Amino acid sequence: MLQIKKISKAFKDQVILDDVSLTVQKGEIIGLVAPNGTGKSTLLHIVMNFLKPDSGQIIMDDQLDYSTRKKEIKMRKEIAFLPEIDDLYQELTGLEHIAYYALLWKRSDKEVQEIVQRLEMGHYVKRPVKTYSLGMRQRLCFAMVLAADTQVMLMDEVMNGLDPDNVQLLTKILIELKEKNKIILIASHLLENLDLYADSILFLKDGKIVLEKRESGDKDGIHIKVVVPEKIFVAMKDEYQLPDGAKYIAGRLVCIPVQTLTAQDVGKWTSFFYERGYTDLTVGRIGTSEWYSEFYHQEQ
Repeated sequence: MLQIKKISKAFKDQVILDDVSLTVQKGEIIGLVAPNGTGKSTLLHIVMNFLKPDSGQIIMDDQLDYSTRKKEIKMRKEIAFLPEIDDLYQELTGLEHIAYYALLWKRSDKEVQEIVQRLEMGHYVKRPVKTYSLGMRQRLCFAMVLAADTQVMLMDEVMNGLDPDNVQLLTKILIELKEKNKIILIASHLLENLDLYADSILFLKDGKIVLEKRESGDKDGIHIKVVVPEKIFVAMKDEYQLPDGAKYIAGRLVCIPVQTLTAQDVGKWTSFFYERGYTDLTVGRIGTSEWYSEFYHQEQ
């Protein structure tokens, strides 16, 4: 278990994180969502102890933290951070980078070869990094985290520079890591992709968590979603009684929860909108990209 307890951080007069708390269990992937410069990377750096918080603690398994050098060393054995592309050594091969990370965390050479094969890197991994494309470098950074094989993995924009095939490949591996009880915190701007593997998605604004969007396999969270202009919605809300829990988000989307509706009611409301010409209608969960538009007033 990883606990982020009452973390605050400011740079000069700008508050970046304000009393942020979060508990992550084994086998969970937590997505972090916010515009650039609003706390995602700062939080990851504090978890890794690259940055010291102004207040608060990072705690693992109710016993380890960064309060002493001895405890910090034990924490370092359990946490790895996705390397930045600029930190790669241009003259070294990808294989040397992966083997180095395996050595740092005392993993075996066998695991390195399995990682290379799993990420389909065999055709270039023995070449110097200076010959790699952006996508190749990003895959290498991901491979290095896999080689560390720590309990906690922190990733900042892990999908950056990847083509759709490799985004799909990394997504599949992230799901496999979850099944192996890894704890993963990941910041990503690919919001629809994040919905595929994250158990919970946190939206940060003004230094605080403004929403925790938790995925669930049951009916809870399913909505009738229909695009309606704001002026029309205001008039509609005054004239008709919408079901409890209905909301209007992102200046365009009516969301009606179905968990308390009968099948007949679902059909009634679907027909209600269709009859008025609002046919851009779906049934499903409110997506991360839709909440993003609501909180940050910009499309993703």
